[in-house]
Amino acid sequence: MSRGVVRRVSACIGVLGLLVLGVAAAPASAGTGADEIGAAEWYEAADDAVAEIEATDWAAISAQQGCRLVDVEVTEVVDPELNAAIGAPADLAIPVVEREERCGGLDSSMVAGSGLRTTVAPGSDCSTTSGPGTLCISRSGSYVTTSFRYNGSGTVKAYLRIYKISSSASGCPTGTTLATSSTASYSNGTQRSLSVYAPSSGAFSSYVWRYVALNHYTAWGSACGVL
Repeated sequence: MSRGVVRRVSACIGVLGLLVLGVAAAPASAGTGADEIGAAEWYEAADDAVAEIEATDWAAISAQQGCRLVDVEVTEVVDPELNAAIGAPADLAIPVVEREERCGGLDSSMVAGSGLRTTVAPGSDCSTTSGPGTLCISRSGSYVTTSFRYNGSGTVKAYLRIYKISSSASGCPTGTTLATSSTASYSNGTQRSLSVYAPSSGAFSSYVWRYVALNHYTAWGSACGVL
């Protein structure tokens, strides 16, 4: 996937600036194919997404997980190739949100499941990762969010990625990339979240990719669900 054009639409609260690389999502229009959706409807859906972001209390969402919001940044991402694939205008911009948080112990919403997943199940999902850490994926309104909390020692670098996958997929695979976070540092208690506008329900997966060496990353863990 090519890197999209990024337009920053709001200033970050804290001291860190985060960059989002790519996103694509279709507006919720039940029973309507992408080729039947007019440009005006696509732009209206994108405007609705921005309005929803502006009405969201991100600090309160972090607090619900026992965390303190350190930084949040919203960017509008244009990916002409994916826009063409879904029948959207080439210049359609979709908002993506990244948050950095400082957290204490795990709250009940981040209790990881056990056992090997054989199918993609309905609902939110959390799983333990290397590190150690916990990776979750969930839906809130029109947004799908993945959060990774690092509970290990020292400092590591990693990025998050959200994929659209088949609801009949086995295990928890990757799929079509919807959003990718910046590569950022994690120390014990750091949590970072990536939210992408995806109003239509479906199956999604998320991965945390840990930096190993120059241009090389390894998958530390995954979470998936029908959301």
